[in-house]
Amino acid sequence: MSENLAVIIVVGVLCIGGALFVLASAVGMLRVRDGVSRVNVLSGATGVGMPAIVAGIYVNSVAVDGFDGLALFKALVAVGGFVVMSSVASNALGRAAYRSGAPLDPATDPNELA
Repeated sequence: MSENLAVIIVVGVLCIGGALFVLASAVGMLRVRDGVSRVNVLSGATGVGMPAIVAGIYVNSVAVDGFDGLALFKALVAVGGFVVMSSVASNALGRAAYRSGAPLDPATDPNELA
């Protein structure tokens, strides 16, 4: 019984912790002043929040169904995809926001893109 409790606690910490990172990123997006900063705020959600949720789901899957190599592979691909897509998308969105002429926050100093 204590093993089940330990699994529930680990899954809860991973999933709730990941959801809190996503929530913090959402609140941060509402608070920042310019488009480039909004893109940077997403990194917490995609780099930590979503992989933690995937890890929690995988731990629960192992506890319920036992170890499955295919499920592990899927979880690793999902986490890798979040990290790679986050960096590529952040770069593309930040560049597009800057090149569109959207105003930057005056506190952005130094402006290396200018």
